[in-house]
Amino acid sequence: MRLEADAIIAGYGGRTVLHAVRLVFQTGEFVGLLGPNGCGKSTLLRVLSGVLAPQSGCVTLDGEVLSQIPPHVRAQKIAFVPQSEPALFDFTALDVVLMGRYPHRGGRGFTEEDYAIARRCMAELDILSLAERPITQLSGGEHRRVLIARALAQEAPLLLLDEPTAHLDITHQIELLQHIRRMVERGQGKVGVIAALHDINQAAEFCDQLVLLRAGRVEAYGAPETVLTATHLRRVYDADIQVGLNPATGKPTLLSVRPVRSGEARGRPHVHLVCGGGSGIAIMGTLVHHGYVVSAGPLNLHDSDQVAAEALGIEVILEAPFAPLGHEACAAARVMMQRADLVFVAPVPFGHGNIPVLDLVREMQTMGKRIVLLGDKHFAARDFTGGEAAQLLAQLCHQGAECYATLEEWLAHEESTQNSPFPAS
Repeated sequence: MRLEADAIIAGYGGRTVLHAVRLVFQTGEFVGLLGPNGCGKSTLLRVLSGVLAPQSGCVTLDGEVLSQIPPHVRAQKIAFVPQSEPALFDFTALDVVLMGRYPHRGGRGFTEEDYAIARRCMAELDILSLAERPITQLSGGEHRRVLIARALAQEAPLLLLDEPTAHLDITHQIELLQHIRRMVERGQGKVGVIAALHDINQAAEFCDQLVLLRAGRVEAYGAPETVLTATHLRRVYDADIQVGLNPATGKPTLLSVRPVRSGEARGRPHVHLVCGGGSGIAIMGTLVHHGYVVSAGPLNLHDSDQVAAEALGIEVILEAPFAPLGHEACAAARVMMQRADLVFVAPVPFGHGNIPVLDLVREMQTMGKRIVLLGDKHFAARDFTGGEAAQLLAQLCHQGAECYATLEEWLAHEESTQNSPFPAS
């Protein structure tokens, strides 16, 4: 079954919420709708379900205009759970779930099969014990699961859910998403789910496709790994967001989220970081979180610092895995250091493979570049060149490089320095 939104413009009164949205959904997929509050997720679901008529454009179901399909037929094909639905009458939970069977009854009374389907759906969501409880006496999470059970009892090929995990504790959130995932898989291409979700990590783990909305427009649509990039998420959520991979599943996962404040990064210097082997991970993260523009390298591909830099969206000069620094990588690093305001050297061990970068740092110092060495001054402990690296580091200190045991000490110094051209926070 194919549900298609073609150039949808929709809203309420004189306010437009969706702007020329074009999307195609197929059964056989679990699709997650993501985006900040007010971006149009609920409005899109209302339009796709036929509850809200678009101002222009149209929605089609297998090529037939949705608004022209009789309501009871449409309800046999599409089930919709809105974001909120107040409990106004003392129907029992079982009575509410049974309402999902109305599209199949044609005005006739419920059969034993209807009751069996309703009870099965309640059992699947662990709410069968609530069957005789009035809906008005249920908690928010219990009420939510009753509404979802009603939609499941509808047995429609397409299930549209607006924030299905709202009001649920973490265990019931995962159980529900697992159930939806299994339901789509068991449907063998005949069942599809579109759900508005707020938890990006859960969406990445359970959804086949994701739609990322920004101010009523589609920012990205595709597999989680193509949609959940730092670039997309920063633009949509107006935040400093780092994305990595869940080591257990290989799916994208948020590592850090920090709201961006207007003008926060204005006046921050560009810091180029010499690091490697994990020595720069915390330094990069702290500098980025303080609003600094950061670059790094040269770094070997797959080095732990390189992986962290990629997650942080930091520009990096790369060298082949396990290879010594070559001429091209050093030349590119020279250009990047020249662009930077400061060059930081992390407490990275130096061997014959990476010592050329210290020559670059010394070159930057002779050009008047501000150099900061981090870590203790016992340079011999990280020298694996027979003394050459320790000598170069000592020369940098002697010729005016700033030496701090930790980045936090340097940040505190910057913060306390009056009229500093490079404020730290």
